[in-house]
Amino acid sequence: MEQRRILVLEDEIIVALDIKEILENLQYTCSVFHDFESALEAYKSFNPHLVICDINIGDGPSGIDFVKQVQLNMPIVSVIYLTAFSDREIVEMAGKTNPVNYILKPWSDHQIRVSVEMAFDHIHVVSEQHKILGDLTQAELKILELIAQNKKTKEIADLLFISEKTVKNHRYHISKKLNLSTENNSLLSFAFSHFGYKIEA
Repeated sequence: MEQRRILVLEDEIIVALDIKEILENLQYTCSVFHDFESALEAYKSFNPHLVICDINIGDGPSGIDFVKQVQLNMPIVSVIYLTAFSDREIVEMAGKTNPVNYILKPWSDHQIRVSVEMAFDHIHVVSEQHKILGDLTQAELKILELIAQNKKTKEIADLLFISEKTVKNHRYHISKKLNLSTENNSLLSFAFSHFGYKIEA
């Protein structure tokens, strides 16, 4: 089984080392960085499965900026944010990068362990869903791309020159292939969470 790799970006050295010790005791491979530039430079070679990132990493770019930069080349990266702040504006900014969790400081060892385990459960589900994408037709992939752009059924029908009924049928079949509920907003949530960017056919 491939060793699970976690990148930690935390500017408080003692905090970062504490997290590293917890993760390594749980048998994860962990690489710790204390500033934006060094983490960004090492990201590609380390190729982490998960990023644990402090939102406030001192002067200059934030942890949110780091995740956004990574997502330019790796749109699907699982992120847990560490933060001492819980005001709505910061949470909303972080939320646009689709993190799998937030951990408020001061945290406990138990919070770190549970959050990381939940993140890897999420990663497994996403991986399985990506495999299923291979079963989608070109038309279904295009519709999923448009759903990720928050296009409504009528807009999709107009853009693709097909009927709304055909779009609804495609949405139904996509949901079935992805093992999603055909009710509520399961397909929309999936598209936003995992494919909020151009899908390569």
